[in-house]
Amino acid sequence: MLKEYLENREREVVDIMMALYDEEEIMRSYVRSEVQEAVQEAVQEAVQEAVQETMQKENIAFAKRMLKRGKLSIEEIAEDTNLSVETILQLQEQDNLQSV
Repeated sequence: MLKEYLENREREVVDIMMALYDEEEIMRSYVRSEVQEAVQEAVQEAVQEAVQETMQKENIAFAKRMLKRGKLSIEEIAEDTNLSVETILQLQEQDNLQSV
């Protein structure tokens, strides 16, 4: 009896099955795109953090060289390196400790 019903409604059954398949495919596609977007955002954040860390290290190295030369004030070095006065003072203290 079910066989006869399905044979009589074959087109309707096929349409329903195709709609279900399409919904599943759409959902898989959506999930793939969301995952890809999340990965791209994570990579961009990691690159940005790495660049900022590298710039910070370069600024610290530059500040250390400027401190050794002794020609600029702490405030001027902080301004030129975009580091805080506190950071420059810490670098100066570290350099003094290493010199002893």
